Amino acid sequence: MFSWIGEVEVFDQVISLAESKVLTALGCSVLTVNEQGRRQALRPMMFFMAHCDAELYENLLEANWMQDLLSNMTLFGNSFEAYEQHVSECKNFRLTDSKKHILAIRQFVKELPMDSMKHIIAIRQFAKERSIDPFSDDLFCAFHGSSWHFFDIDPHSDLCDAKL
Repeated sequence: MFSWIGEVEVFDQVISLAESKVLTALGCSVLTVNEQGRRQALRPMMFFMAHCDAELYENLLEANWMQDLLSNMTLFGNSFEAYEQHVSECKNFRLTDSKKHILAIRQFVKELPMDSMKHIIAIRQFAKERSIDPFSDDLFCAFHGSSWHFFDIDPHSDLCDAKL
C-alpha cells in the first residue's frame, strides 16, 4: 500500500493487538522495542510525534545531532517555538504562596528539567517550523500546538557551536 513511500515503521507504547494487526495488514512494520525516541535517521524519515513529551523530542534530537542525520528528518509534533517560549517565560519563575502545594505534589510528578530540552532549543536556529492551523473544532483537539519541522543544516555549520 505504501510502496511509493518505502518502509513504514510504527511504534506506540500503547498500541493494541487489533491496531497492530491492521497496521501489519496495511504493510507497516510494527516495532516492539521502545527506543525512547532515540531512532537515528540513517535515511530520509518522517517522524509523527504528535503530543509527545519533550523528553522524546530531546532524545530524538540528541540521537541525530549530526548534520547528515538531521537533514534526513522531517518531524510532525509539538512546536519547538512553544517550548522555547515556555523556557524563556519560566526561567525567572519564583515560587510564592503556592509553594506548599508544589512541594506536596512533587512526589507524584515526573518532572522534566528545563536543561533537558537543550537540543530542542538549540535546533531552532537550524529548523524551519510550519505551524498547523486547525480549521475545525475536531482538528483543533487533535492538532493544536503542532508543527511541521524541517531541518536544513548547512554542511559547513558546526552543531557543536549550537548553544546546548
